[in-house]
Amino acid sequence: MQKFNNILFLSKGVMDNSQSLDLSIRLAWRNKAKLAGLVVCPHLPDDMHDYKEHYEKSLLESLESQIQSSLSDHHLSKEDMPFPVTLTSAQKPDVQAIRYIRENYIDLVFKDAEQSKTNAKGLRAIDMSLLRKCPCPVWLNRPSEKPSIKQRVAVAVNPNATTDEERALSIDLLQLSRSIADNCDSQLHIISCWEYVLESYLKDNVWFKASDEELESHITQAKKQHKEALQALIDASGIRGDITLHRLHGTPDDEIPTCVDEIKVDVLVMGTLARTGIQGVMIGNTAENIVQNVSCSLVALKSKQFRSQI
Repeated sequence: MQKFNNILFLSKGVMDNSQSLDLSIRLAWRNKAKLAGLVVCPHLPDDMHDYKEHYEKSLLESLESQIQSSLSDHHLSKEDMPFPVTLTSAQKPDVQAIRYIRENYIDLVFKDAEQSKTNAKGLRAIDMSLLRKCPCPVWLNRPSEKPSIKQRVAVAVNPNATTDEERALSIDLLQLSRSIADNCDSQLHIISCWEYVLESYLKDNVWFKASDEELESHITQAKKQHKEALQALIDASGIRGDITLHRLHGTPDDEIPTCVDEIKVDVLVMGTLARTGIQGVMIGNTAENIVQNVSCSLVALKSKQFRSQI
């Protein structure tokens, strides 16, 4: 199962981080991992330079107070779990954060998701930048009325990989989501979509009319192949425990957000793999469409071959 060694709690210093803090502390304690905080804030303008020390001190003290409160809720002290916090100011907070992540060998980032101003389910630019460019898994947390131990976890996977990289990413996703589910309500929902690629072309084609029986035979075969491939992928991952499968007929862009809403997913784990041709920028069109149409927390994982250029 996925194990973390070096977890970062990333904050802008001005949001309510209590639930994200709770999750990061629980996961760090369970993994016996190091846990640190990073506050990345914008520069003050030159004419407010005299306020810089007070400004930065207030952001640090606010986060330190929340950390102390969250540790106390877990009956822990800073002696039990050291939680050092660093503050840095930057014109491009996402770039500064990713540099810190690389330099300190972080293997999981927690951050509060920032809602888009134009889309209630979308994300702000800094979060999308982390999804595209951060070299390690990113957990973007959204507030939930449920305690973390009762939250529902789902993972979206594609068992029909066309490359070794895609298959390896799918196995990593299953293992990571199993580890997260074990820290939540222990049930893992696996979501995967299938379709017969020619179905929409043949169904209502006035120039070429396949018989209903022939078309249904091809659709049934595609469904069977997907079911077998998905089970083989799960077996290869080695995950066990309470698992519920959702094999959906249709495209991931349409079906996954709908399924997430219907089964009331709190945390969705997904890969951000794309053949963009742009080195160091990796999130596919399908993944981006899904990200912008779900309102739950997101955990995004990239291929081990990904190399951030920041």
